[in-house]
Amino acid sequence: MDRRFKQRFTTDLPVLLTQLDDGVTSSGHLEDISDSGICSFFAVPLEPGAVVKLEILGLTLYGHIVYSNPYEDAYRTGIFVEPALLDSSNITELVQNYIISSAGRR
Repeated sequence: MDRRFKQRFTTDLPVLLTQLDDGVTSSGHLEDISDSGICSFFAVPLEPGAVVKLEILGLTLYGHIVYSNPYEDAYRTGIFVEPALLDSSNITELVQNYIISSAGRR
């Protein structure tokens, strides 16, 4: 059963994450995004509670790590982003438009 209240948009976009406490960066890919958070895969585990900067589709968002669990050869990572930041960036709309336009090019 899916307990999420917001629609999630599945994609495979590149994401760059920077940990704000030490400046360490990690490249990964965005699995899905909603108005309440982001799920991405990274090669390294990330500490829950860590404050991070995300760069996706040319936009910068800030949030914190909720979980980072081993999954196959990566770490499935949930990131909470302040809803006001997601709303003001229109990133969910950008991702949805990207998915639609990419589907049309196949």
